[in-house]
Amino acid sequence: MSKAAFDLSQSQGDAVLALLERARVPPLPAFYRLFFDYVAGAKGLMAERVGTVLTDGKGAVGERLYTEFIAPYENSEALDQALGQMLSRLATLDRLLVERSEASARHSRSLAEAGGHFGAERLDAGLLREWVQRLEVSHKLVLRANMALAGELAEAHRELAVTKAEIGRSRESTLRDPLTGIANRAGLDLALNRLMAQSPEHPLSVALLDIDHFKTLNDGYGHPVGDQVLRIVSHALLASARASDIVGRTGGDEFVVVLAGTALAAAYDAADGMRQAVAAADLASAMGTDILGGVTASIGVAELEPGESIAHLLDRADRCLYRAKQSGRNRVASLAVAADAA
Repeated sequence: MSKAAFDLSQSQGDAVLALLERARVPPLPAFYRLFFDYVAGAKGLMAERVGTVLTDGKGAVGERLYTEFIAPYENSEALDQALGQMLSRLATLDRLLVERSEASARHSRSLAEAGGHFGAERLDAGLLREWVQRLEVSHKLVLRANMALAGELAEAHRELAVTKAEIGRSRESTLRDPLTGIANRAGLDLALNRLMAQSPEHPLSVALLDIDHFKTLNDGYGHPVGDQVLRIVSHALLASARASDIVGRTGGDEFVVVLAGTALAAAYDAADGMRQAVAAADLASAMGTDILGGVTASIGVAELEPGESIAHLLDRADRCLYRAKQSGRNRVASLAVAADAA
């Protein structure tokens, strides 16, 4: 790391600690990582919301940040299980190493004692036979200890490979919404930042989608029905999206679709296809004809501009979404369409 980069990292670290102190948030690793991204300018979905929580003065900052940004993405079960397995395996290896060490020490002592007897001028045949038997037993004990240790080491390697895969799956699960299985806010943030870093020269658009009158539906039919509607809408979006699109849910009834390599006009058409897919979703067969009829969605679309941050891109898409709702809902609005309508 260059001195300039080190100085920048150090200054950001100092700023994070100062921010933690001002916000009265404990300097735990999870909070430090969250604030470091915020201070470093990673203005994505999560960092933008962090700024709001820090400045709106509504309640305890630490508790709100933990509830919204840390608790939903924590999954310590796999890590705890892996740690338990490793500790158990290390205890077994330690025991076997001690046994092998003791067997080797006994064998060495037997060899030394046998060497002393065999160095005598006259050898007793009975004594020689006894020492050969003792050395054979000692040698077998060493071999048995070595074989047990080798088997345990092979099992440890296999178990570590399985544990590594489990931890990988656990990390992947922290990037997905547990209700719908699609990307959550952290997963969308990661995808957007990767796309902007890997293909900065390619067009990139986002579509923000809200289910029309979802609060009324949720209040009238109850949360179980609301959850089922969210699942059905997510399936409709996945079915209508292209293979390169990334579909996610940021919370409540708000969905985000990242349209990689897509300019505004094509993104508008893709979003309209999603809108039609949601409107055509067969809710009756999934939930019963007595529950509700149909569900529609409003969508706002924006294309990333050169040098623009993720937060600003999403803010423009959100303004288009607001325009779509104000225009009657169940429609798509983009900056170009909104400008024409104005």
